[in-house]
Amino acid sequence: MKTTTFVGVVAALVLGGMEAGAAAWDTCNGTPVKWYSGPVVYRNRCSIPDSGNVNAAYWNGLRQWDDLSHIVAGYNVNAATDCSLDHSDGQNEIGLCDRASIDGNNGVTYSVVGLCFIGSNGIDEADVCIASDLDFTPRTGNSFGTSGRSTFVHEAGHFFGFKHEGGHSILRTSPPHLVTGGYESSTVWPTNAQGMNTLYGYSVTKPNLLPSSMGVVGDVAQTLDPAGTKSVCRGTAQSVKFYVGNLGNAAVSSYSMRVRLSPTAPPNGYYESTNVVGTFNHSLGAFSEGIYSLGFTVPSSLPYNTYYVYLDMDPAGAVDELRENDNTTVSAMLLRVGC
Repeated sequence: MKTTTFVGVVAALVLGGMEAGAAAWDTCNGTPVKWYSGPVVYRNRCSIPDSGNVNAAYWNGLRQWDDLSHIVAGYNVNAATDCSLDHSDGQNEIGLCDRASIDGNNGVTYSVVGLCFIGSNGIDEADVCIASDLDFTPRTGNSFGTSGRSTFVHEAGHFFGFKHEGGHSILRTSPPHLVTGGYESSTVWPTNAQGMNTLYGYSVTKPNLLPSSMGVVGDVAQTLDPAGTKSVCRGTAQSVKFYVGNLGNAAVSSYSMRVRLSPTAPPNGYYESTNVVGTFNHSLGAFSEGIYSLGFTVPSSLPYNTYYVYLDMDPAGAVDELRENDNTTVSAMLLRVGC
Protein backbone atom coordinates (compact mmCIF):
# COMPACT_ATOMS: atom_id res chain seq x y z
CA MET A 1 0.00 0.00 0.00
CA LYS A 2 1.68 3.13 -1.18
CA THR A 3 1.23 6.40 -3.00
CA THR A 4 2.97 7.57 -6.15
CA THR A 5 2.99 11.30 -6.93
CA PHE A 6 3.46 12.71 -10.42
CA VAL A 7 4.13 16.40 -11.04
CA GLY A 8 4.56 18.47 -14.17
CA VAL A 9 8.22 19.22 -13.51
CA VAL A 10 9.58 16.87 -10.89
CA ALA A 11 12.69 18.91 -10.09
CA ALA A 12 10.61 22.00 -9.40
CA LEU A 13 8.61 20.48 -6.52
CA VAL A 14 10.00 19.79 -3.08
CA LEU A 15 7.48 18.19 -0.78
CA GLY A 16 7.65 18.69 2.96
CA GLY A 17 5.86 16.93 5.78
CA MET A 18 3.18 18.51 7.95
CA GLU A 19 1.30 16.86 10.76
CA ALA A 20 -1.92 17.53 12.64
CA GLY A 21 -1.70 15.19 15.59
CA ALA A 22 -0.57 12.02 13.89
CA ALA A 23 -2.27 12.76 10.57
CA ALA A 24 0.21 13.76 7.86
CA TRP A 25 0.13 15.16 4.35
CA ASP A 26 2.54 16.65 1.84
CA THR A 27 3.08 20.39 1.69
CA CYS A 28 4.26 22.67 -1.09
CA ASN A 29 5.82 26.01 -0.09
CA GLY A 30 4.23 25.55 3.33
CA THR A 31 0.66 24.88 2.17
CA PRO A 32 -1.09 21.50 2.00
CA VAL A 33 -1.23 19.38 -1.12
CA LYS A 34 -4.94 18.49 -1.23
CA TRP A 35 -8.10 18.84 -3.29
CA TYR A 36 -8.95 22.52 -3.64
CA SER A 37 -12.14 21.78 -5.57
CA GLY A 38 -14.42 18.83 -5.13
CA PRO A 39 -13.24 15.80 -7.12
CA VAL A 40 -15.51 13.64 -9.25
CA VAL A 41 -14.85 9.93 -8.73
CA TYR A 42 -15.20 7.32 -11.47
CA ARG A 43 -15.81 3.68 -10.51
CA ASN A 44 -14.24 1.21 -12.93
CA ARG A 45 -17.24 -0.96 -13.77
CA CYS A 46 -15.07 -3.64 -15.42
CA SER A 47 -13.54 -4.58 -12.07
CA ILE A 48 -16.09 -3.19 -9.59
CA PRO A 49 -19.57 -4.40 -10.59
CA ASP A 50 -22.77 -2.56 -9.78
CA SER A 51 -23.52 -4.81 -6.77
CA GLY A 52 -21.85 -7.32 -4.49
CA ASN A 53 -19.04 -7.29 -1.93
CA VAL A 54 -16.50 -5.40 -4.04
CA ASN A 55 -19.03 -2.65 -4.78
CA ALA A 56 -19.93 -2.42 -1.08
CA ALA A 57 -16.22 -2.25 -0.19
CA TYR A 58 -15.73 0.55 -2.71
CA TRP A 59 -18.57 2.62 -1.27
CA ASN A 60 -17.50 1.98 2.32
CA GLY A 61 -13.92 3.00 1.53
CA LEU A 62 -14.92 6.38 0.12
CA ARG A 63 -17.80 7.10 2.47
CA GLN A 64 -15.76 6.56 5.62
CA TRP A 65 -13.84 9.70 4.62
CA ASP A 66 -16.27 11.75 2.53
CA ASP A 67 -19.14 11.46 5.01
CA LEU A 68 -17.05 13.59 7.38
CA SER A 69 -16.52 16.56 5.05
CA HIS A 70 -18.61 15.88 1.91
CA ILE A 71 -16.03 17.20 -0.54
CA VAL A 72 -16.61 14.72 -3.39
CA ALA A 73 -18.53 16.55 -6.12
CA GLY A 74 -19.89 13.44 -7.84
CA TYR A 75 -19.78 9.65 -8.06
CA ASN A 76 -19.72 8.44 -11.68
CA VAL A 77 -19.29 5.06 -13.36
CA ASN A 78 -17.09 4.26 -16.34
CA ALA A 79 -18.68 2.55 -19.31
CA ALA A 80 -18.31 -1.23 -19.28
CA THR A 81 -16.10 -0.95 -22.37
CA ASP A 82 -13.62 1.39 -20.62
CA CYS A 83 -11.53 -1.01 -18.56
CA SER A 84 -8.22 0.85 -18.28
CA LEU A 85 -7.06 2.93 -15.33
CA ASP A 86 -5.26 5.75 -17.13
CA HIS A 87 -3.20 7.89 -14.75
CA SER A 88 -3.21 10.99 -16.95
CA ASP A 89 -6.65 11.22 -18.50
CA GLY A 90 -8.09 13.73 -16.05
CA GLN A 91 -10.47 11.22 -14.47
CA ASN A 92 -10.18 10.07 -10.86
CA GLU A 93 -10.63 6.33 -11.35
CA ILE A 94 -10.90 3.55 -8.77
CA GLY A 95 -10.73 -0.11 -9.66
CA LEU A 96 -9.14 -3.49 -9.04
CA CYS A 97 -5.75 -4.41 -10.50
CA ASP A 98 -3.60 -7.49 -10.73
CA ARG A 99 -1.25 -7.54 -7.74
CA ALA A 100 1.76 -8.02 -10.01
CA SER A 101 1.01 -4.75 -11.80
CA ILE A 102 1.27 -2.78 -8.53
CA ASP A 103 4.58 -4.30 -7.38
CA GLY A 104 2.93 -6.86 -5.14
CA ASN A 105 1.18 -4.26 -2.99
CA ASN A 106 -2.34 -4.60 -1.61
CA GLY A 107 -3.15 -1.26 -3.19
CA VAL A 108 -1.65 1.90 -4.64
CA THR A 109 -2.81 5.47 -5.24
CA TYR A 110 -1.37 7.48 -8.12
CA SER A 111 -1.70 11.24 -7.64
CA VAL A 112 -1.01 14.07 -10.07
CA VAL A 113 -0.36 17.45 -8.42
CA GLY A 114 0.18 20.91 -9.82
CA LEU A 115 3.43 22.82 -10.25
CA CYS A 116 4.58 24.15 -6.91
CA PHE A 117 6.75 26.96 -8.26
CA ILE A 118 3.76 28.65 -9.91
CA GLY A 119 1.61 28.17 -6.82
CA SER A 120 -0.42 25.24 -8.13
CA ASN A 121 -0.23 22.69 -5.34
CA GLY A 122 -3.64 21.08 -5.54
CA ILE A 123 -4.30 17.45 -6.45
CA ASP A 124 -5.32 17.43 -10.11
CA GLU A 125 -6.01 13.70 -10.46
CA ALA A 126 -5.84 10.60 -8.30
CA ASP A 127 -6.33 6.98 -9.36
CA VAL A 128 -6.63 4.02 -6.99
CA CYS A 129 -5.78 0.38 -7.73
CA ILE A 130 -6.74 -2.36 -5.24
CA ALA A 131 -5.29 -5.88 -5.54
CA SER A 132 -7.99 -8.07 -7.06
CA ASP A 133 -7.06 -11.19 -5.06
CA LEU A 134 -8.01 -9.71 -1.67
CA ASP A 135 -11.06 -10.85 0.32
CA PHE A 136 -13.81 -8.22 0.16
CA THR A 137 -16.35 -9.78 2.52
CA PRO A 138 -17.18 -7.83 5.72
CA ARG A 139 -15.22 -8.74 8.84
CA THR A 140 -16.32 -8.63 12.44
CA GLY A 141 -14.52 -6.92 15.30
CA ASN A 142 -12.42 -9.90 16.39
CA SER A 143 -10.99 -10.58 12.91
CA PHE A 144 -7.33 -9.62 12.61
CA GLY A 145 -5.58 -8.89 9.33
CA THR A 146 -5.80 -6.81 6.21
CA SER A 147 -8.71 -7.30 3.81
CA GLY A 148 -9.95 -5.75 0.60
CA ARG A 149 -12.42 -3.68 2.59
CA SER A 150 -9.80 -2.15 4.86
CA THR A 151 -7.50 -1.61 1.85
CA PHE A 152 -10.23 0.42 0.14
CA VAL A 153 -10.46 2.65 3.24
CA HIS A 154 -6.66 2.90 3.41
CA GLU A 155 -6.24 3.92 -0.22
CA ALA A 156 -9.16 6.33 -0.01
CA GLY A 157 -7.13 8.14 2.66
CA HIS A 158 -4.31 8.54 0.14
CA PHE A 159 -6.87 9.69 -2.45
CA PHE A 160 -7.78 12.58 -0.15
CA GLY A 161 -4.10 13.50 0.23
CA PHE A 162 -3.04 11.80 3.45
CA LYS A 163 0.25 9.99 4.06
CA HIS A 164 1.09 6.92 6.10
CA GLU A 165 1.11 7.25 9.87
CA GLY A 166 1.55 5.05 12.91
CA GLY A 167 -0.62 4.22 15.88
CA HIS A 168 -4.34 3.58 15.66
CA SER A 169 -4.89 4.45 12.01
CA ILE A 170 -6.22 2.98 8.79
CA LEU A 171 -3.11 4.60 7.27
CA ARG A 172 -0.69 2.49 9.26
CA THR A 173 2.55 2.06 7.33
CA SER A 174 2.28 -1.72 7.27
CA PRO A 175 -0.46 -4.31 7.72
CA PRO A 176 -2.32 -5.68 9.51
CA HIS A 177 -5.11 -3.14 9.58
CA LEU A 178 -7.05 -2.70 12.80
CA VAL A 179 -10.82 -3.12 12.71
CA THR A 180 -13.44 -1.52 14.92
CA GLY A 181 -17.01 -2.22 15.93
CA GLY A 182 -20.15 -3.18 14.09
CA TYR A 183 -20.84 -5.13 10.94
CA GLU A 184 -18.77 -2.76 8.77
CA SER A 185 -15.60 -2.72 10.82
CA SER A 186 -13.22 -1.18 8.24
CA THR A 187 -13.19 2.49 9.13
CA VAL A 188 -11.15 5.62 9.75
CA TRP A 189 -9.76 6.28 13.23
CA PRO A 190 -9.57 9.48 15.32
CA THR A 191 -6.20 10.68 13.99
CA ASN A 192 -7.38 10.16 10.40
CA ALA A 193 -10.58 12.03 11.16
CA GLN A 194 -8.66 14.86 12.83
CA GLY A 195 -6.63 15.27 9.64
CA MET A 196 -9.81 15.35 7.56
CA ASN A 197 -11.21 18.02 9.85
CA THR A 198 -8.03 20.10 9.59
CA LEU A 199 -7.66 19.91 5.80
CA TYR A 200 -11.28 20.01 4.70
CA GLY A 201 -13.46 20.78 7.70
CA TYR A 202 -16.36 18.69 8.99
CA SER A 203 -19.78 19.22 7.45
CA VAL A 204 -21.49 18.66 10.83
CA THR A 205 -20.48 18.92 14.48
CA LYS A 206 -21.02 15.56 16.16
CA PRO A 207 -19.11 12.88 18.05
CA ASN A 208 -18.69 9.30 16.90
CA LEU A 209 -17.88 6.59 19.43
CA LEU A 210 -16.13 3.44 18.30
CA PRO A 211 -14.61 0.48 20.15
CA SER A 212 -12.05 -2.13 19.16
CA SER A 213 -10.59 -5.29 20.64
CA MET A 214 -7.32 -4.36 18.93
CA GLY A 215 -4.67 -1.86 19.86
CA VAL A 216 -1.13 -0.73 19.17
CA VAL A 217 1.63 -1.45 21.67
CA GLY A 218 4.82 0.35 20.67
CA ASP A 219 4.14 0.26 16.95
CA VAL A 220 2.87 -3.32 16.90
CA ALA A 221 -0.80 -3.87 16.11
CA GLN A 222 -2.27 -6.72 18.12
CA THR A 223 -5.38 -7.99 19.84
CA LEU A 224 -5.46 -6.48 23.32
CA ASP A 225 -6.45 -9.79 24.89
CA PRO A 226 -4.91 -12.99 23.52
CA ALA A 227 -7.02 -14.83 20.98
CA GLY A 228 -8.38 -18.13 22.21
CA THR A 229 -10.52 -19.59 24.96
CA LYS A 230 -9.91 -18.94 28.66
CA SER A 231 -11.48 -21.26 31.25
CA VAL A 232 -13.14 -19.44 34.15
CA CYS A 233 -15.46 -20.26 37.04
CA ARG A 234 -18.69 -18.58 38.05
CA GLY A 235 -18.28 -15.95 40.75
CA THR A 236 -14.68 -15.11 39.79
CA ALA A 237 -13.32 -11.66 38.96
CA GLN A 238 -12.19 -11.18 35.36
CA SER A 239 -11.14 -8.33 33.11
CA VAL A 240 -11.07 -7.54 29.41
CA LYS A 241 -9.19 -4.89 27.45
CA PHE A 242 -10.72 -2.68 24.81
CA TYR A 243 -9.75 0.39 22.80
CA VAL A 244 -12.34 3.17 22.72
CA GLY A 245 -12.16 6.30 20.57
CA ASN A 246 -14.10 9.27 19.29
CA LEU A 247 -13.56 10.16 15.63
CA GLY A 248 -16.06 13.01 15.84
CA ASN A 249 -15.24 16.70 16.13
CA ALA A 250 -17.34 17.11 19.30
CA ALA A 251 -16.63 15.84 22.81
CA VAL A 252 -18.93 13.53 24.79
CA SER A 253 -19.02 14.67 28.42
CA SER A 254 -20.73 11.50 29.62
CA TYR A 255 -21.79 8.23 28.05
CA SER A 256 -22.31 4.67 29.23
CA MET A 257 -20.69 1.47 28.09
CA ARG A 258 -21.21 -2.11 29.13
CA VAL A 259 -19.51 -5.49 28.96
CA ARG A 260 -21.72 -8.49 28.30
CA LEU A 261 -21.27 -12.19 27.68
CA SER A 262 -23.05 -14.05 24.89
CA PRO A 263 -22.81 -17.55 23.41
CA THR A 264 -23.72 -16.00 20.04
CA ALA A 265 -20.92 -15.23 17.60
CA PRO A 266 -20.80 -11.90 15.77
CA PRO A 267 -22.45 -10.35 13.90
CA ASN A 268 -25.68 -11.69 15.46
CA GLY A 269 -24.25 -11.24 18.95
CA TYR A 270 -23.92 -7.50 18.31
CA TYR A 271 -27.67 -7.12 18.59
CA GLU A 272 -28.27 -8.87 21.93
CA SER A 273 -28.58 -7.17 25.31
CA THR A 274 -28.59 -9.99 27.88
CA ASN A 275 -25.92 -11.12 30.37
CA VAL A 276 -24.55 -7.65 31.11
CA VAL A 277 -21.68 -8.16 33.56
CA GLY A 278 -20.26 -4.63 33.85
CA THR A 279 -21.44 -1.07 33.29
CA PHE A 280 -19.24 2.01 33.16
CA ASN A 281 -19.57 5.77 32.71
CA HIS A 282 -16.96 7.58 30.67
CA SER A 283 -16.20 10.73 28.70
CA LEU A 284 -14.25 11.29 25.48
CA GLY A 285 -12.92 14.47 23.91
CA ALA A 286 -13.06 15.12 20.19
CA PHE A 287 -10.60 12.93 18.27
CA SER A 288 -9.49 11.25 21.52
CA GLU A 289 -8.80 7.61 22.30
CA GLY A 290 -7.59 5.23 24.98
CA ILE A 291 -7.14 1.59 25.98
CA TYR A 292 -8.90 0.41 29.12
CA SER A 293 -9.01 -2.72 31.27
CA LEU A 294 -12.62 -3.30 32.31
CA GLY A 295 -13.30 -5.52 35.32
CA PHE A 296 -16.38 -7.67 35.95
CA THR A 297 -17.53 -10.74 37.86
CA VAL A 298 -18.79 -13.87 36.12
CA PRO A 299 -22.40 -14.26 37.35
CA SER A 300 -22.93 -17.14 39.75
CA SER A 301 -26.02 -18.23 37.82
CA LEU A 302 -24.51 -18.08 34.33
CA PRO A 303 -25.07 -21.39 32.49
CA TYR A 304 -22.02 -23.44 31.61
CA ASN A 305 -21.04 -22.52 28.05
CA THR A 306 -18.46 -20.70 25.93
CA TYR A 307 -19.07 -16.96 25.75
CA TYR A 308 -18.02 -14.12 23.47
CA VAL A 309 -17.14 -10.92 25.34
CA TYR A 310 -18.81 -7.85 23.85
CA LEU A 311 -18.38 -4.15 24.54
CA ASP A 312 -21.31 -1.81 23.80
CA MET A 313 -20.71 1.94 23.78
CA ASP A 314 -23.81 4.09 24.38
CA PRO A 315 -26.15 1.06 24.17
CA ALA A 316 -29.24 3.22 24.81
CA GLY A 317 -28.41 5.49 21.86
CA ALA A 318 -28.43 8.60 24.04
CA VAL A 319 -25.54 10.23 22.15
CA ASP A 320 -26.32 11.75 18.74
CA GLU A 321 -23.46 10.42 16.59
CA LEU A 322 -22.18 10.62 13.03
CA ARG A 323 -22.82 6.87 12.75
CA GLU A 324 -24.84 4.63 15.03
CA ASN A 325 -23.85 1.21 13.67
CA ASP A 326 -20.27 0.98 14.94
CA ASN A 327 -20.70 1.07 18.73
CA THR A 328 -20.32 -2.64 19.51
CA THR A 329 -17.31 -4.90 19.15
CA VAL A 330 -16.16 -8.30 20.42
CA SER A 331 -12.97 -9.43 22.13
CA ALA A 332 -10.62 -11.94 20.53
CA MET A 333 -10.79 -13.80 23.86
CA LEU A 334 -13.62 -16.23 24.60
CA LEU A 335 -14.58 -17.36 28.12
CA ARG A 336 -15.35 -21.00 28.84
CA VAL A 337 -17.53 -21.15 31.96
CA GLY A 338 -17.32 -24.71 33.24
CA CYS A 339 -17.21 -24.56 37.03
